[in-house]
Amino acid sequence: MSRSKNITVWLIWLAVFPTSMAYLYFAIEPNFQGYWFDLIAFAIVMCAVSVFPIQVGSITILFVNGVSFAVFLYFGLIAEIILTQLALVALFISIRLKKSEFYRIATNSTMLFLTSIFAAVVYYTLGGTHGVLSLSTLDEIIPLVGYVIGSIVVNQFLLTIIDVFVKGNKFSAVPKSLFIDGLTTMMIFPFGLILYILYLEIGVPGIFIVGFPAILLSVVISTYHKGRKVNTYLHDTSQIGHELSKKLNVKSVLDTFITEVEKLIPMSNLYVYDISNSSRSMTVIRHVDREQDKGLEDLSLVYGEGFAGRIYKDQKALIMLSRKQLDKIPDLELPDEVHSAIGVPILRGNSVVGVIVIASKQIRAYEKYHLMLLEILGNFLSVAIENARHYQSEKNKSQRDRLTGLYNYRYFTEHLEGYALDLMEKGLEEKLSVVLFDLDSFKKLNDTYGHEAGNEVLIELARRLEAYIGERGIVARYGGEEFTVLLKGIEHSEAIQLAEDIRYMIAQEPFVIQQHMIEGEDQVKVYVTASIGVATYPDHCESPEELIRQADRSMYVGAKRSGKNRVASAAVAM
Repeated sequence: MSRSKNITVWLIWLAVFPTSMAYLYFAIEPNFQGYWFDLIAFAIVMCAVSVFPIQVGSITILFVNGVSFAVFLYFGLIAEIILTQLALVALFISIRLKKSEFYRIATNSTMLFLTSIFAAVVYYTLGGTHGVLSLSTLDEIIPLVGYVIGSIVVNQFLLTIIDVFVKGNKFSAVPKSLFIDGLTTMMIFPFGLILYILYLEIGVPGIFIVGFPAILLSVVISTYHKGRKVNTYLHDTSQIGHELSKKLNVKSVLDTFITEVEKLIPMSNLYVYDISNSSRSMTVIRHVDREQDKGLEDLSLVYGEGFAGRIYKDQKALIMLSRKQLDKIPDLELPDEVHSAIGVPILRGNSVVGVIVIASKQIRAYEKYHLMLLEILGNFLSVAIENARHYQSEKNKSQRDRLTGLYNYRYFTEHLEGYALDLMEKGLEEKLSVVLFDLDSFKKLNDTYGHEAGNEVLIELARRLEAYIGERGIVARYGGEEFTVLLKGIEHSEAIQLAEDIRYMIAQEPFVIQQHMIEGEDQVKVYVTASIGVATYPDHCESPEELIRQADRSMYVGAKRSGKNRVASAAVAM
């Protein structure tokens, strides 16, 4: 909620509650002499019930309303307001209200206060009184019905105001909470009447005879609801695992993991560390800070250092719920504003290969089930990363040349055919050029310096080509000492110029070889040249599939046979 709305809510509370409460007290002048023990007993039951709220969606159901109803009937409005406000305090303490939600203290206090007053006004208007009631005549029953209906109406009215003006939600003429509110009222207010009647009959023991089952029922239902909530989280966690298993590269795995975890576990910061067990160091590979757009790329820790380093060292999950606990960790890497943190190791076999840390600026932001969820997600992440790396490795083996690391002939031809088919299906026209070249007299180089030296030349040439071409095209090893480059969306003249640049780059800078057969030399510099052929679709062929054949023909006919170390165009060779 915005700062201005927060201030407005508290100003309204200050204007309404303290002054109105003081006025009511002096106007009514309640006298509880001789009933303090009874009121304390009611307060104990109300606070105990408040500690275990029943949550249905966004609606909180409390048996407090039934107890407060009994208090109202016997002791009057002032006692009911005071005990209800005490129960509200107990509720907020039990749910560990976050700092960002402190506005709820003012909104709920004001709402309960106004509901009590409005319902009481209806009750008094219809002739209702306090003390010992027989509840057997219409004169007593009608005010009770008016009290119940009045409390529902004003409660829904105030909830709508809070929902629209405080939370910013859309207005609804028939709010979803109306049905739940009416249903729970039918259950809670009869409970209040039973409590009231039993209190009249046997006094304070009656409060606990009725109150204890109410407390027990609240505990059971609250625990059941919490269990269902955890089961829902576990189901969501399982779905995240399925999503992660679908990703075929590590980046997608990490991106999906972070997106889904942010929905499941409250956080202000998230860190994913990669561990190098050889150097016993940790490096952040993913970082999320909800208040900063930029990532944290340079954070690194060593074995045992900081919060994440301790998890690495101990090889077990860790949860800390206050800044006082966190400050005891030497070299803490978490921001000063963080007050809660959980972390789990990412295990592969018996080794820690990574660490996940989630932090919050709230005190006691996490429970044990959050840590359990994160441990499960950490296992899913470990398996997904391993699968993605295995897939990528196998993919590289099928697409990459083992010696140079460039794409191989199979990938190059499949990519060209697939890209050409995509253009045709979309009805697009785009020029495609293939630059095909062969190293001149490469057999002689192998015979002179050895095949290991020849491999060094091929590896270095691959490195130069990738650095020079970059994102402008696709470089592949065609076979042996032949290489090819696919260029998209450029004119034939530009492709010719790029081929000339490649030829010049190869010919002008010598290749330094270490593994050679020349005795007495540590390293040898050799000069290599290349004959290059260039073809462009649709300038020189009717289909992209013919490009390689046209480029190959232009290389042999136009370059090799014309003296080598030159560039030839398919336009000349045709």
